[in-house]
Amino acid sequence: MVELTVPYESRMEEAHAFNFKEGKYMDLIKELKKDGYEAKVMPVEIGARGFVGSSAYGLLSKLSICGKKRTKALRLLAETAENSSRWIWSRRNERLLHKD
Repeated sequence: MVELTVPYESRMEEAHAFNFKEGKYMDLIKELKKDGYEAKVMPVEIGARGFVGSSAYGLLSKLSICGKKRTKALRLLAETAENSSRWIWSRRNERLLHKD
């Protein structure tokens, strides 16, 4: 299982530590293991301004995505996080829930 967190860059290490310490998936992992599955939580952090944490590099390595494909994937992850953050910021004053 991959848990993606998009923190502000100055909080990357804190976000990674929180994801590991939280243990919010422990019950699910125990249940899956009881049913015969292997399960592991892999927290990944990609900063809101496009900085890709080492956890993303590690995830791609574990998925056997290497070389040019990994470089391209990391670039796309960074661009997607940055574009998404920009989109959210551009709509920060819009009401999300309209009460008509």
